[in-house]
Amino acid sequence: MTDLWSGELDTRNSAFAQYLSDLSEAARGGEIALRFPPHKTPQVSEPGAWNLVGDVAFSREYPLSWNYLDPRSPNYDLKQFSKHLYLHRMRRWFEEVPAGAPVLDLGGGIGRFAQLWLERGHAVTLADPNESALVIALGHLARTGGRFDLCHLAAEDLAPLADESFWAVTAMEVFCYLSDAAEGIAEAARVLRPGGVLMCSVESPVGTLNPAQSHSREEIEAVMGTTELRVDGDMWVKYFTSDGLRAAMESAGLEVELVFGTHYLPDGPMPALVDFDRLSDPNYEQALLQLETLLEGSDRWHNAARAWAAVARKPGR
Repeated sequence: MTDLWSGELDTRNSAFAQYLSDLSEAARGGEIALRFPPHKTPQVSEPGAWNLVGDVAFSREYPLSWNYLDPRSPNYDLKQFSKHLYLHRMRRWFEEVPAGAPVLDLGGGIGRFAQLWLERGHAVTLADPNESALVIALGHLARTGGRFDLCHLAAEDLAPLADESFWAVTAMEVFCYLSDAAEGIAEAARVLRPGGVLMCSVESPVGTLNPAQSHSREEIEAVMGTTELRVDGDMWVKYFTSDGLRAAMESAGLEVELVFGTHYLPDGPMPALVDFDRLSDPNYEQALLQLETLLEGSDRWHNAARAWAAVARKPGR
C-alpha cells in the first residue's frame, strides 16, 4: 500500500479515504486483486463451508442485493431495520464500551456492525472468511472513517488475533452457520478481555418457514423440533432454541446477561404486518420496534422469533 500511496495512512484524511474506496471499486470490477491478512485462505470445514459457497454465488448473481449497505440496494432498508432491532435491546452494552477501545466484528461480512462501531469512534477489526465481502467492506468502512483492520479469517480459527485483546465482540447471524458453533463461540471468548461482552444472534427453527409468507401458530409450532437445514453445497444452518443459545454461551465460560427473541416481523413469520415501503420512516420504525417488544413478551408468540440474540460477559475485570 505504501508503494501506491505516499500520504498519511488515516481515513480521517478524505483523500486517503477516497483512495481506499477507489481500491474497493477497482477490486469489485476485477481490475485489481486485493488480499487481506493473514494472506491465506481460511480452512472452513463442511457443512459450514457450504454457506460460504452459497454466499459467493449469491454475490455474483445479485450483486446489488448482496451489497445491502448501498442505499440503492433493494435490501438496504430491511437490513438497516434489522440492525436497529438488535440495537433496540443491546444499546446499553454498546454504550458501555470505552471510547476508542478495540472491538471485533466477527463474521462481519460487508461491514454492517463494523460501520456502527466506527461511527462510535472505536478501533475495529472485521474478520470474515469471504474475501469478496472484505473488498466491499473496505469501501464502506473507508467512507465511514476511523481506525479499522480487515482480516481474512473464519470464526472457528482466529489464531492471528491475540488472547484478551477486545473489549467487545459482535457476531450477528454467525455461529448458527458454522460446522461447530462451539468452536466459534470459544474463539470469541478467547479474544475477549475479562469483563468484555459478546453480542450475538443465531437462527431459530422458525427460519425453516418462508419469510415471504405469514404463518399460523400451528405452522410455527410444527417446525419447533427442527434442528438443522441442509442444502448440500449451498447452505447449512444449525437452529438454536433460546435455552440452547444460553447453554452454548455458558459452556464457553461466559456469563449470560440477556437472551431475547427478535425478528418476529420482517424476515420472520409475520411479514403481512409490515409495510416494507415505510421501513425508512423513523416513526413507522419505532412502531414496529414496539410491536416486536410486545411479541417477545407475549406468552403466545414469544417462541415465534426468527432469531435468538444474546449478550454474555467474560468473567473478571
